[in-house]
Amino acid sequence: MKEQIESRLSDSLKSRVTYNSTRYRGTHDQEGRAWITLDHEVIHDFCTVKRSYKYNSIANEIRTETNSMDWRDPEQQEGYYLAYTQADKEMEKQGIHNQYDFYRAIQEYLNLSIEEAMNSTNPIIRAISCFDRRLGKRRIINLLEDENVIVKKFLEIRLEAEGIFKDEGNFA
Repeated sequence: MKEQIESRLSDSLKSRVTYNSTRYRGTHDQEGRAWITLDHEVIHDFCTVKRSYKYNSIANEIRTETNSMDWRDPEQQEGYYLAYTQADKEMEKQGIHNQYDFYRAIQEYLNLSIEEAMNSTNPIIRAISCFDRRLGKRRIINLLEDENVIVKKFLEIRLEAEGIFKDEGNFA
């Protein structure tokens, strides 16, 4: 998959962007991480352990705020489980995903046209499409209104690599 996805990189990002993945065999469930680098600097991390920790921390904060700490108490049960849904939404908003989200996105992305990838509901797929050689300079402008953190970051990298983005944040 690494070879396939990297073969789709735009000329301006070829040999600058790499997709990486590993498993930590010493961890409890042999969890791992995936990450994307630009010029050997990590630009996004998909670490399963970090995501799990952050997810549970956010859910616990929500449960504390709503006084829904006991899943066995019928009055607190709904709030207890609702905290997980809210934590998931917050993780999405912050662009925090795990290794498996990344793998699923890559597998799906490799079977999509560039139009389908750009319009995907999955922000990881939309972000990866920003680096795709099939995405021309004119179509990049159509992505400017995306609200997702990852998509914005990847789009800025592509705009800069193509020379479309000026230092002041204005378009060339």
